[in-house]
Formats: sequence, C-alpha cells, structure tokens
Amino acid sequence: MKKAVVICFLLLVLVSLSVIAQPYADIIGFNCQTFSSDYKSNTARKNKTDDYFLNFFVPKEFKNGNTLLVRVNSELMSSTLTPDSSYSSTLYSVSLPLGMQFVSKSKKWKTVLIVLPKIASDFKDALDAYDYQFGGIFLENYQHSETFKVKFGAYFNREAFGNFFMPIIGLDWKVNDRLYMYGNMPNFYRIEYALKRNKLYGGLGFRSLTRSFRLSKADNYDYVRYNEIQLKLFVDYFVAKKILVFAEVGYSLGQNPWQFTYSTKDETFRNPIYTPLNPYPVFNAGFAYRVRFDLTEKLPE
Repeated sequence: MKKAVVICFLLLVLVSLSVIAQPYADIIGFNCQTFSSDYKSNTARKNKTDDYFLNFFVPKEFKNGNTLLVRVNSELMSSTLTPDSSYSSTLYSVSLPLGMQFVSKSKKWKTVLIVLPKIASDFKDALDAYDYQFGGIFLENYQHSETFKVKFGAYFNREAFGNFFMPIIGLDWKVNDRLYMYGNMPNFYRIEYALKRNKLYGGLGFRSLTRSFRLSKADNYDYVRYNEIQLKLFVDYFVAKKILVFAEVGYSLGQNPWQFTYSTKDETFRNPIYTPLNPYPVFNAGFAYRVRFDLTEKLPE
C-alpha cells in the first residue's frame, strides 16, 4: 500500500525543467522511455527497463517581464532481469525546483536562477539525510536577434557519488520558418524541421543526463548511477491545438544504470540488474500540452 501511494504521488506531481533549453514549454506531459539489452558478462540474461515521467509546469509572469518558475520533477525507473523476473528493482526521484527568470530592460538579456532540492532513492527504508540531494542552475541568455540566441551557464548537484558540476553552453538558431536548431549542451540539443508548421515536426535529437539513486539498507546503502547519452530521431504531432503526441527512436551511447559501493566510486556486482549492458536501442513515446514560443508570445495565465 505504501509503495502504491508513493508511485501515485510521483506520477501526479512531475514538472519539467526543459523550458530553459528549448523554444517551447510542456505545461503538462507524460512519457515512457524503454530499452532492453543483454549483459556484457552474461548474454543469456537481459535487462528490461521502463522509465516513466509525468511533467507539469506552472510559471507566473510579472508586469516587468520577470517570471517565477515553480516545478516538480520526478522519475520512476523499473528494471527487471529476464528470464528470471524475480530480480527486479524500482528507483524513484522527486524534486521541487524553484527559480526566477529575470529580463533586462532591453529584453536582450535573460538570467535564469534555479535551486534544485531533490530526493532520489528506492524508497524501501524511511528517508534520511543521505537520500536528499541539492543543486542549482545558472543560465544567461543573450538574444542577438529574433532568430539567434546564445546561452551559457552552469549546473551543479550533490549526487550520491559526490559533487557533480557541468558547464552549459547553448545556441538557438531559427534558420528559417521550418528549420530550427536549439538546446543546451552537453545535455540537450535538437535539429528540428517543421514538416507542417504548428502541426508536424521531426528531426534529430541528442540527450545526456547523469543522475544517481541511493539504495536501502538491504543493498548496503549502495547507489545506482545512470550516465544517459542518447542520439534519437523524433516526431512531434499536434493532434489538436497545443495537444501533442510524440515518439522517439534512437541508440544509447552512454552507461546504463550501474551499482556502486556507498560513498565510493567503486562498482559492485551485488545486484545483477545494475551491471554493464551491451549498447542498446531506446524508444520513447508520450503526450503533452505544449506551448511553442515561436508561435505564441505568452504562456497561458
């Protein structure tokens, strides 16, 4: 019963931070990413992982153009070892990012500041201080023209394996009415083509995300680290005004979820689920209520 309540809570209170990296905002959205692969040490076994996200975003823009950013981010990642499905594990994370976007008088500069309190765990034990993570984002945007913007900043988070720092640099270029390049490297970038403007989009996307989850006492308080690096083709289709369905297919270039010994960077093989996999294809699909800034000037009140 406790696990069911936790799962329902996580799936009801997710919100995305991706608005700062792209020319649209998903006010609400849900997606499931899935992959399957055999293990490097035992090709007779396979790992099947389903990763669920539900996104919800509520901004508040003030008269001076500054915007309050209040979000909740969460993830539910379920992994099973086959054909022996008795080996299974579920990881969760939930965070409450809170920030502001400040706009200069000239409107050419925008500064985003966000704090990132987070819990990442298997939720099998009562939460304690080691399940909490804390981080932040600083991002500076310079609008050179209506079609060209540059961005730079930094991301920091106190992960289960220690401090994780990542510089950010981005370039948004609207080449023409159909071709758009945007994102923040090294974790997100897209080359997008409007097959039918405001209706059907497709292109090539890159995604990289490092995160960690602390395990329970039964697993020696170890942690799981996931260095996700993916290259994918995507299709976005508006079935109605601002109602979007999307699909992605691609390939994993990074490190699958691995288990490491508590407070070290030493990998452990105590849980066969979280051991190295061979490279694998990735599939993702979902829906969203999406507002595109290149079509609409303001988010809904």
